[in-house]
Amino acid sequence: MADRVLLVEDNEALRVGIRLALDDAGYAVQEASSGEEAVRKLESEPYHVVVSDIRLGDMSGVDILQKAKEVNSEIEVILMTAYATVETAVQALRLGAFDYIQKPFEIEHLKHRVRTALRMGRMSGEIEFYQKAVYRNALGEESLVAKSRGMQEILSVIRKVAPTPATVLITGETGTGKELLATLVHFGSPRAKAPFVKVNCAALHENLLESELFGHERGAFTGAEKLRIGRFEQADKGTIFLDEIGDMSPTTQAKVLRVLQEQEFERLGSSGRSVKVDVRVLTATNKDLRTEVKEGRFRQDLYFRLNVVNLHIPSLRERVDDILPLARFFLNRYSVDFKKRVSGFSPEAIEKIRGYSWPGNVRELQNSIERAVLLSDGEIIGANNLTLEGRAEGETATSGDSMNLEEIERGAILRALSATKGVQKEAAKLLGVSPRVLNYKIQLLNLDWKTFRQG
Repeated sequence: MADRVLLVEDNEALRVGIRLALDDAGYAVQEASSGEEAVRKLESEPYHVVVSDIRLGDMSGVDILQKAKEVNSEIEVILMTAYATVETAVQALRLGAFDYIQKPFEIEHLKHRVRTALRMGRMSGEIEFYQKAVYRNALGEESLVAKSRGMQEILSVIRKVAPTPATVLITGETGTGKELLATLVHFGSPRAKAPFVKVNCAALHENLLESELFGHERGAFTGAEKLRIGRFEQADKGTIFLDEIGDMSPTTQAKVLRVLQEQEFERLGSSGRSVKVDVRVLTATNKDLRTEVKEGRFRQDLYFRLNVVNLHIPSLRERVDDILPLARFFLNRYSVDFKKRVSGFSPEAIEKIRGYSWPGNVRELQNSIERAVLLSDGEIIGANNLTLEGRAEGETATSGDSMNLEEIERGAILRALSATKGVQKEAAKLLGVSPRVLNYKIQLLNLDWKTFRQG
């Protein structure tokens, strides 16, 4: 079934031109020449993307945006206008618009934004479903994930802390699930229906991180060709999760402290104009921030602001009661994702899972089960399906382990693509996965599938 697009434009010539282009791209396009007609169609038929002019005779594109989100929060909305202003752009993005395009524009640019909106809409829907399911499970409705005493104590604290505005600092080794706990706090709070924005502070250079967090005005620096709304502004009325906060530079730390103290900041290049926000801040790190403070790498005043509530996640080797429930959770999840009839583990596989030290924590366990399900041929995962790099209990992981784990998956996908001459649909059948999952893996592993095409 083709993806459904609602096109709202009162200029008939432009509307017809855009519709023909989107029709040619394979979308099922419905037209509306007024806001009233658009509202009727939104209420009577499902759509994946709305493309709307911002100036209509009877209502604005922002009104259409709000109505679309009321009908279905997962609808992505792209607004078009010949009269772009900073205020309107900010309002549209805060209300959940996917993009804001200024007329005149290249039709290929619009088609690209529609494709991206559809892809992001699917991803956000899947992520939200998974997060809510895990939240229900972890907080006791179907306690599948957190069986150990240590994790039960953490979840007990989350039940008390989530409904409050308190800042939370989550600590623990890499791969223990710090982002998941932040997700639980957000979805257990009064802000659950507002944005939940995540930023990895270690992934960006200092200057790029500042722009990412606080945004910038057009012309703020070389290459800043248009206004950028930062992550704090995107998270207004919701929650922002700053992962790897211990890697943040002192300059950026000072700006984050200001947001915590005053709930305001300045975009880069804004000439002193402040932006007010209402944001709850959650942070995480695998570093000992007390040591970082003593050695002068982290601001003490910011540390005190962040550490109102501290949640320390034990390593997986310290919570052995969680290992098998987590393994079964991931088994069920990937059996559905990959359309496999895998129902359990053999006794030998269970013994292998229990006897391994899991130096990469939950992330390593998840990757191992995902790979085992992907490559399995039967209904039961055997010990031979679990590639744990041959390490016995107590041995530590090396930096090359994750790459080796990926290589097995990479090799299976490349062999399937070679056998099918680059036809992804056929390769997916060969691997026993859906085309969507295969496409995701190809992008994740940065595979050049086109090299397998004939001619």
